[in-house]
Amino acid sequence: MIDRKQRFYFDTPLVRVKVSRIRFPRICPVCGAPATQTTRILTSPRRKVWLRPTFNPSLYQKNTNHTVSLETKSFLVDVCDEHTISDNAELRARGLSSIIASIVAGVSIFALIYAGADYWLGRPVSPWVFSYLLVLGLSLLFVYISFRPSALESSFRIIGFDFELQHVWLALNNPAYRNSFMSENQLDSELVTWIVKV
Repeated sequence: MIDRKQRFYFDTPLVRVKVSRIRFPRICPVCGAPATQTTRILTSPRRKVWLRPTFNPSLYQKNTNHTVSLETKSFLVDVCDEHTISDNAELRARGLSSIIASIVAGVSIFALIYAGADYWLGRPVSPWVFSYLLVLGLSLLFVYISFRPSALESSFRIIGFDFELQHVWLALNNPAYRNSFMSENQLDSELVTWIVKV
């Protein structure tokens, strides 16, 4: 018997489809326009992504009982010109915004020290502290904008894989695209409203 606490329910049904036979409709998953290009959507099933491969502790562990697969699953999805992802611009913007926000947040300790000293000595707080707070707010806004999901990421999400990596669960927000996807994969797909997360 499955514990109900482990079930996750979805308002919009997910599509469960066989990975080896998946076929994508020739329309854009965001707007439904005829597809003119393909975009590669990458995912790494049940694997932690490390900033550098040498940071991964399993790289140095020897295990003779089983082989650890480092394969990345990718899907070529048909999209229109407006919603194609042609380069890593979003990834670079996210990395840059994280670095800027980290540096600006690191300066916070000095701003707090100076503001505390001014307060302790009964002086008005230095104007540069207020300027710093403005810069901090702008850097956090940049992080928020950079990490906000794109239209494609919002419309087409990979929820996960089964244990054998035979099936994938997809959240397709556009009902017309979902129906077309189900038509393309009639024998190998089904709609589900809940999953069990382990």
